[in-house]
Amino acid sequence: MTDAPDPPGAGGTGDYYNTTFHFHGSEPPPDFMSARNTPPRQVADQQLSRLQQRFARPTGINDAYDTLERHNIVFLYGTPGNGRTTAARVLLRELPRGSGVYQELTPDADGQSPEPLTPELIGEGDRMLLDLSDAKEDVWTRCHDRFPGFHKVLLDKRSFLAVVLPHAHADGLSPDFAAYRKPVNRPDDLEVIARHLRLRGVDPGSLWQAPKELTDYLTEKPPMRELASTADIIVDACRTAKPEDSFADWCRQAIAAATIRAEEVNDFLPDLRAGSQRALLLSVAMLHGAPADLIHRAAAILRGSLRIAGDDRPLLEHESLTERLREVGASRNDEARVHFDKLRYDHAVRHFFWRNMPDLRRPLRDWVEQVLALPQFPEEGRKDVVVRLAELCALTEDADRLAEPARDWALRYGDPARLRAAADWLGWGVRHEDEPTSRHFRQAIYSWAIRPVEPDLRRVLTEVCVNVMASTHPEQAVVRLHHLARREPFDEGSAKNSARHVLLRLVEMDTRLRLHLLYRLAFMPRQRRPGRQRALDAWLFLGLLTMPSRPEHIFLQLSSTRLWLSMCWIDVLWGFSSRSWLPHVQRWMTTTDAADDPELVHLALDVLVDAAAENYPALRQIYLTARKSLSAEKTEWLLSRIEEAQRRRPPRRADPEKETRT
Repeated sequence: MTDAPDPPGAGGTGDYYNTTFHFHGSEPPPDFMSARNTPPRQVADQQLSRLQQRFARPTGINDAYDTLERHNIVFLYGTPGNGRTTAARVLLRELPRGSGVYQELTPDADGQSPEPLTPELIGEGDRMLLDLSDAKEDVWTRCHDRFPGFHKVLLDKRSFLAVVLPHAHADGLSPDFAAYRKPVNRPDDLEVIARHLRLRGVDPGSLWQAPKELTDYLTEKPPMRELASTADIIVDACRTAKPEDSFADWCRQAIAAATIRAEEVNDFLPDLRAGSQRALLLSVAMLHGAPADLIHRAAAILRGSLRIAGDDRPLLEHESLTERLREVGASRNDEARVHFDKLRYDHAVRHFFWRNMPDLRRPLRDWVEQVLALPQFPEEGRKDVVVRLAELCALTEDADRLAEPARDWALRYGDPARLRAAADWLGWGVRHEDEPTSRHFRQAIYSWAIRPVEPDLRRVLTEVCVNVMASTHPEQAVVRLHHLARREPFDEGSAKNSARHVLLRLVEMDTRLRLHLLYRLAFMPRQRRPGRQRALDAWLFLGLLTMPSRPEHIFLQLSSTRLWLSMCWIDVLWGFSSRSWLPHVQRWMTTTDAADDPELVHLALDVLVDAAAENYPALRQIYLTARKSLSAEKTEWLLSRIEEAQRRRPPRRADPEKETRT
């Protein structure tokens, strides 16, 4: 990228704030930030590949695939919990892949953003998922009305769309699309578990010899995500099993762990009367798998915060840590890490305390905050603790308040460990397999991003947007990063992990995301934009232009996107001094001059002329630049376009004082 424009307002014709931007800074990234080296679309494609490997094909799914391949669209319906959305993703993954990308369209209204079914944002050969399974009636109606026109775009661009229908409106599809409506049946449950096990390196042998406990469990038809969780427990049972145990034994242990562990805790806890014992029990459950020394220290902190009296005997008379762990059903392995002796016992203990001792919930949150900052806490274990606490809060907290602890941590603490924990908490919510929960987290991040926030919270939100949300909801990540960038203090925008630079790095990886940002820069309501935000939007637009090989053909081929470009150029030409924007105009012309397609050249020059038609000083500078940057033939053509624009729309001359400055 090139140098930033000069301070807008210092010599320009507009009224933007007098401030300086820099495209690159030298400050190191915050410790808790992690750099993204893989484009989000590539990450999503890798996730699709893993999903395809563990997908058990239900009956009738091939008919849905044939419909999608032949007609470029399919509408999927079925019983909730049957894996409709997973089936849609796999069908799109199985299509022949060309130049297009996979993308998940989000029907949520999200600030000043284009509709999900916007033709200009669809690339050649794209494979798109529109999940309407939880859509309200107004969202369903809005999307349904756009299907006919959008289907034509799909056919023209050889792109594909799989729509998951809302259960309440599955019969309300237009007759024009009735032939494209296909059911998603429930796959074979044993096959689902078998595929998960094989991918985890466990050979299930003959599933028809599964024990009665497993088959009885499957007769209840649990949701597909519960089957995946059951398979994970079987894997854990395999890894801790005795050499003589069989696959059937692993299954019995897994079912027991998932169904009767809570009863065992309920029977066991009354025998642990001492507060110090219960503090150790809960510490082991929350930090399961952590080093013994860490658990010893964490249990002492919990006793202190709950005002539990310690052992006042001389130290040599205290029970050893091994003895105290044995009392709560735990032990150390060869690596000095602590585990309960029973499978999934940690899960049952956590849930027991959380559900049965409500007054303990807030102290437990405070305790986790303290423990995360301990220097002996291994980095790889911090996220596990954060996720465990988040899962507990999800049991009792309202969904719209579930993201609050992360904001509290970011605002109250400045140390990297707890900022990292705040990012992990929000990342857990954004990735959550329950779409309403994920939506609540994404909405919480949006509500914070549209207001001025403290620097630490802004860095946490930036981290989550670029490294988590961009992989699952990239357009929504762009929206939130844009809001963060527009409210970022100018003196913080030079860091390479500032929201401004992160946003430009993110959209640089993906043409659709560049178009999405360009739309926002063109159509954010001007009357509601303060001068500094208008200046920042113009700066971001120039950042888009400094990316390699810009302007792109896709930006110029459609009249609508040419309008977006012209609207952004208008802001630049009126808001910055000519000394700032002339290098970008020259680069635009140099790139244009190298194009082989005469029509593309004319369209690119049209954009500049349309933007400067009412700005005489800018129009003059553009012509003088063209004489230095373009061939004589192209310069002559540009001059004719300028004369035509002046005849059609007489230019409004700038204020004499401003003209002199320019």
